[in-house]
Amino acid sequence: MADLTRRAFLAASAASLLAACSSSSGTSSPTSVPTTSGAGPASTSGSTVAPTTTTAPATTTTATTAAAPSAGLRVDPFTCGVASGDPLPDRVVLWTRADPAGAAEAVPLAWEVATDDSFTAVVARGLATAGADDDFTVHVDAAGLSPGTPYRYRFRVDGYEVRGTTRTSPAPGAPVDRLRFGFGSCQDFQNGFYAAHRDIAASSLDLFVWLGDYIYVYGPRAGAVRAHTGEVCTTLADYRARYALYRSDADLRAAHASCPWLVVWDDHEVENNYADAHSENAAVTADAFLSRRALAYRAWWEYMPTRLARPDGASLRIYRDVAWGSLAQVFLLDGRQYRSDQACGDAILSTQPPCPEWSATDRTMLGADQEQWLLDGLKASSATWNVLGNQVVMGDARLNGAVLNYDQWDGYPVARQRLLQGIRDAGRRNVVVVTGDIHLSAVADVRLDDGTTTVATEFVGTSISSGALLPPSLEGFLGLFPALKYLNVQKRGWVRNTVTATKWTTEFRVVADVTVRDSALSTDATFTVAPGTPGAVRV
Repeated sequence: MADLTRRAFLAASAASLLAACSSSSGTSSPTSVPTTSGAGPASTSGSTVAPTTTTAPATTTTATTAAAPSAGLRVDPFTCGVASGDPLPDRVVLWTRADPAGAAEAVPLAWEVATDDSFTAVVARGLATAGADDDFTVHVDAAGLSPGTPYRYRFRVDGYEVRGTTRTSPAPGAPVDRLRFGFGSCQDFQNGFYAAHRDIAASSLDLFVWLGDYIYVYGPRAGAVRAHTGEVCTTLADYRARYALYRSDADLRAAHASCPWLVVWDDHEVENNYADAHSENAAVTADAFLSRRALAYRAWWEYMPTRLARPDGASLRIYRDVAWGSLAQVFLLDGRQYRSDQACGDAILSTQPPCPEWSATDRTMLGADQEQWLLDGLKASSATWNVLGNQVVMGDARLNGAVLNYDQWDGYPVARQRLLQGIRDAGRRNVVVVTGDIHLSAVADVRLDDGTTTVATEFVGTSISSGALLPPSLEGFLGLFPALKYLNVQKRGWVRNTVTATKWTTEFRVVADVTVRDSALSTDATFTVAPGTPGAVRV
C-alpha cells in the first residue's frame, strides 16, 4: 500500500468492495446439532411463502403403513440430513438423501408429516424411492396440509430416521401478523466453520432465503481451515460429491432442518463470474461451458429442497415469486443464466471511464423474459412488502463515475434503470432488495439515475464463511458512496428480518471468529424501514 496514492487506495478498496463472491482466503464457524436418528434437530416455528411456479416433483409417493421399510442397510444413510422448501398453503417439498453405502441399488423410504413431535398425529405419509439416477436424493411434495401451519416431518428406513420442522404458507391474501425470515449466501467450506448456521437453526425462523454460492467448485487449498476433497468440479460426480461434503456439516444440516428454505444460485455453483453461456475463461467455447453448466445445474437441483422440475440439459428456470398472505411477495431472481457477458472485459479496479459497450440498450442482467415477468409481478402485487431476492449488488456503487466491478448491476446500467423506473411507475414504495455475493454487510438506498430519488432499500448480507475481501480501514470511507448507510467488511454471518405491516426490522448477525467451530454471534447493527418510505434508518 505504501506506493499507492490515497486516491488509488480508495479506488482499489472500493472495487474490492464490489468484487464477486470468490475463493479468497477467509474463515467462518459452525456448531454441532445432529440431525439423524433419535429426536433430530430442535423444532422451530415458521410460516412460509409459496412459489407460483409449481412444476411436478421428481419423486412420486404412494400411501403406506407406519412401518419403516428395509433396504438391508447397516449404517445410518442420512448423512446429509433433511430439508424442506417451496411451501404452498396446502403442501411443502421434503428432501433427503439416503446413502446406500454399497448395500442397495435403491433405498425405499417411509416419510411422514405430523402436527406433533411424537408423530401420533400424522396428517400425511407415503413411500419414496432414493435411486442412483438422482444420486439417492428424493423430493417429496407432501400435500393435503393446512395453510399457515407448523409441521414435523421425518424419513425412515431400517430403523434409522431423520427429522425436521417445516411450515406451509398462509392462505392467499390472508392477513399475517409477522414474518421472521433470514437470508444468507457464500459458504466456502475451506474458509471456515458454519457458526452462522447454528445461529440460524436456533432463531425460530419462519423461512430462510438462500441467495447463492451454496458450494465452491475449487480444489483443496493449502492452509485452509478445512479442506475440500477432490479437485475442481467438472463432472457430475464431482459436483455431487461437493454438495454431499457441504451437507455433511452438522450446523448446515440443522439450519436446513429448522424451517423451509427458498433457494436460488449465483455463480460458484458452476464457475466464478460466468454469464449465460460465457465461461470466465475466454478460451472455453460456449458448447463446452454449457455442457459443464448442465452437470452443475443437475447436481444443484438434486441437492436443493425445491419443487422445480428436474433440469433437462443446461437450462433450468429458477426465478419465481412466492406469497406470504397479504404481508409479503418475494421475487426470487436469477442473475446468472440469462445475463449479457460482462462489459469492458470484466475489468476490476479500473478508474477509467466505461467503454461504449457498457451503456448499450440491449444489455441485460435478467434476460428479457425474466425482466418483464418481474415488472409485471411488481405491478400486480397487492402485498404490503415486495422483496427482491437478488444475487449481486443492485445499488449504484460507482466511484466518480468509474465502474469498479462490471459483474454487479453497475455493469448493466440501462437494465437497472428500466427496473427501478418500473418500480417507481408501479407505485411500489415498499420494495426491499436482499443481496448476497460480496462477503460484507451493507445497507444502502437504491436510487434512480438522478442520484436522489430513492425507490427501494437494499440490505446486503455478508458471507456465511467465505473470506473477507477488504481491509477494515475501508469502513472509514462511507462518505465516498452517498447512498451507503452501513458497512462491515470483516465479519461473517447472516441477516435476520422481522416484518410486520407497520415496520421492517433487519438485524445483522455476525460471527466473532469463523475459525472457531462454536464461535459466539452477536447483532452488529439494526435498521428499520417504514412502509411508504424507501430507505433504512439505523436503530
